[in-house]
Amino acid sequence: MALMMLPSAVPLLRLDYVTERSGVRTTALGAGYVTTWLGIAAAVAALDVLIGMPLMDSHEQVVVVAALAVAAAYQASPLKRRCLARCRSPLSRMFHGWRDGISGAFRMGVENGLWCVGCCIGLVVALLVLGAMSVFWMALFFAAVTLEKTAPFGPGLSRVLVAALAVGAVVWAL
Repeated sequence: MALMMLPSAVPLLRLDYVTERSGVRTTALGAGYVTTWLGIAAAVAALDVLIGMPLMDSHEQVVVVAALAVAAAYQASPLKRRCLARCRSPLSRMFHGWRDGISGAFRMGVENGLWCVGCCIGLVVALLVLGAMSVFWMALFFAAVTLEKTAPFGPGLSRVLVAALAVGAVVWAL
């Protein structure tokens, strides 16, 4: 998951490198970002074990329908829009969240990762139940996240994803 999300952080990583000209610092920023996603992955794996029912790649109708409905609702939420706006503006994050040094860069990476989690968690939920190990679903997820965060039409794509997830929930329920 962390590696799938990393390309959407490239604008921030590139901006950090251009600002400081330090590969070590930019690597620390990327490491903080990846650490955040590894933490999310560990939490999902622990939850999977704790509830005793596999959520990942679940084909239980009720689980898939609920996950798609929750993902659609989250995609339409003000929190999602706020996180997406932050993810789409790496220069703003540099101005308002700058931290000096290597440890500061790592912390910036963690903070950026948290904004990214807030932006993408609905789609992550959908991916987990549809097929976290499916090349098709991973490619679709990767394209959706990358375009949503970097393309000029990203916020509009977010609304399309709400509709697609909601329709998916209804179709799966039938």
